[in-house]
Amino acid sequence: MHIPDGLMAPAVLVVGWILAVPVVALAVHRVGRYVDEEYVPVLALLAAGIFVAQMLNFPVVGGTTGHLVGAALAAILLGTAASVFILTVILVIQCLVFGDGGVLALGLNLLNMAVIGALAGGGVYALLRSRSLKLAAFLAAFLSVFLGALAAAAELGTSYALSGGAYGIPAVLAFPSMALYHVFIGIGEGVITFGVVVYLERVAPDLVAAKKVRLVGAPA
Repeated sequence: MHIPDGLMAPAVLVVGWILAVPVVALAVHRVGRYVDEEYVPVLALLAAGIFVAQMLNFPVVGGTTGHLVGAALAAILLGTAASVFILTVILVIQCLVFGDGGVLALGLNLLNMAVIGALAGGGVYALLRSRSLKLAAFLAAFLSVFLGALAAAAELGTSYALSGGAYGIPAVLAFPSMALYHVFIGIGEGVITFGVVVYLERVAPDLVAAKKVRLVGAPA
């Protein structure tokens, strides 16, 4: 759901930065302060895997793209703050090195994927993991993608309304287009995340145990 430059109204771009930067800054602080050095290789490998998965994308509507996100899987394995941190690093590299997503629109892309994706994925998993680890993993991954897509649709519709049609896409087109594509992307990500959690439950149960203190598990 990368958003390119030139598509959003300037006011919406500013709001994206205002909402994303404080959350990203807090996540970076928490990872730097609470990270356990033994998990650094896991963090790096997970970031590399998500980076590769995100590079496979396809057009959705009005210049935006759809692809796997990986925020929920990162939140499940390493914690919500680590997920925000990982997705931020990935999105910045994609933007500055590969031109995937606009520089001015980076705030919105961070908001939709690094912030909403990680918070939704981590929150849903935390709420449901005591009932069913597998169901929690699937729903966390699905909602992390779908809610981020709905946020992007809202931004597109708001840009169109604020600019009188100069920017964005009409909400009546943005919402069904983004929702339809990302239902299927979310299901795919849910299945992949479910599979990873089932596998890790067998070979490395500490990574997905509900009682495990997460990578950035500050006293909470």
